[in-house]
Amino acid sequence: MASTFQVVCTPIGNLSDLTPRGKQALAEADVVLCEDTRKSAPLVAFAGGQGKLVSCHQHNELQRVDVVKERLDRGDKVCLITDAGAPAVSDPGGRLLEAVLDAGFAVEVLPGPSAITAVLMGAAMNTHPFSFVGFLPRRKSARERLLRAVAETGFALVAFEAPGRVPATLEDLHAVFGPRRVVVGRELTKHYETFHRGTLGGPLSPPLVEKGEFVIVVEAGAQERAVVDDPDEAARVLLEDDSLKPKARAKQLAELTGLSVGDAYALLERIRAEGAR
Repeated sequence: MASTFQVVCTPIGNLSDLTPRGKQALAEADVVLCEDTRKSAPLVAFAGGQGKLVSCHQHNELQRVDVVKERLDRGDKVCLITDAGAPAVSDPGGRLLEAVLDAGFAVEVLPGPSAITAVLMGAAMNTHPFSFVGFLPRRKSARERLLRAVAETGFALVAFEAPGRVPATLEDLHAVFGPRRVVVGRELTKHYETFHRGTLGGPLSPPLVEKGEFVIVVEAGAQERAVVDDPDEAARVLLEDDSLKPKARAKQLAELTGLSVGDAYALLERIRAEGAR
């Protein structure tokens, strides 16, 4: 009987972040596909697994398709992991997953640790909506095109970066985004986890230490809000929400309509009075 192909998130630094589902999957797996068998062996052992570790990286990913399909046809339990974080998210796995699905096998995703969500949780600034771009292109022209495309959206930017390249990348970001706030997350979930905070073009606090792994977040820019066509109807809808206090209701109506908070409050009072007649 064909088995399910499991895609498992792995810790990005702290082994204790392995989820119970992920631990069970690795413990029960007959085969674990991973980027580097030497790096993944301790994690599989930590989970109590004894399955065969098979390398699966960007250079041999498609060569593993037949092996995976054969194992799944046998009914074996097969897992896909990467060195850290989520397979197929700036890591190998996407092409293999596509081939497995095309072959008619089921895929089960076991979510878990992610450097993206970790840095957004600790950024303490406006990061909604955001655009994740992985590692930025090395070529200056391609990098600038990508950064300008994100800047035009007003979205926050989340990018991975390698040691030794962070200062130059921050300069490139400043040239495109201007003096937006920035956070550089270093060694997330590990002993030396640090959030270096500042403004593009200025110093970071604490000063940057270029050791470890990095995730950069640039704050979202100001965006124009859509203005509703019927302010009266928007006021009626907000008045039906008993959970909102008057000030919060007026502020929300102002954001939706473009009115000042005072005018929004007056409109709410008028609609309230009309409804009471």
